[in-house]
Amino acid sequence: MVPVFGMAQEENLLTRDEVAVIKKKLVAVTEALGQPPAGYIKEDESFYLPTEAAKMKDSGQFYPPDAFVRYKFGGAEKKVKKSEKELKAEYEKKMLEAQAKGGFDAMAKLGEEMAQKSGKTQLEANEAKKEPIEVSITFNSNPGQTIDPDAVLFENPGMIALKLKADGDEDKGRVAVYFDLVHLKDTKKLSRVDLMDKPQKGVSRKTLVLNATIELTGPASVVESWAKRISVSKALAQIDAK
Repeated sequence: MVPVFGMAQEENLLTRDEVAVIKKKLVAVTEALGQPPAGYIKEDESFYLPTEAAKMKDSGQFYPPDAFVRYKFGGAEKKVKKSEKELKAEYEKKMLEAQAKGGFDAMAKLGEEMAQKSGKTQLEANEAKKEPIEVSITFNSNPGQTIDPDAVLFENPGMIALKLKADGDEDKGRVAVYFDLVHLKDTKKLSRVDLMDKPQKGVSRKTLVLNATIELTGPASVVESWAKRISVSKALAQIDAK
């Protein structure tokens, strides 16, 4: 088959089942995060899933595929506002019904109830306001991050978590958690995180995951606490050692 310009050769394309393998691993690492911090809910998610695996010319083997998912977590403010809107619509309906019946006492009572519940939902909305948290999970990347000894949040065989500066916002915190069964086997000996010296001859499987990186950006104390709750064993279980 003659390859079409601008399109991958058929032998490099991933099947739907192969893409499903990669997405399943991304979801599994997401589950390793556990529940978001108290008061936070997931507002958005976006997956990038590969459709092809680049092939090495000399060896005929494949480069490990790139894949990632991004999430945004916020307070329940939107949910509370939706409840407030529904509450207002409900009371307007009841008020019209009471007005049609000439029930002035009922209308006055409904007005008092509406004011009380509206005040309560406004208080809940204010309490639900939180600085957002952004989370990204990336497979087969090479961050090339220097390890500042004072920035190590925690470490275990096969992984290390570092406290980093958030880009463009000094008030935010950023934690990067790296997983690699080979390059991070003994993090005590390392002064730098280098994960992807891609195998010179490539890999035989198009879906091979050699490392994973979780980044959490948001209020420093919140993201640091969340990072410490990550199930390291669940995340490492998704890594295919070379």
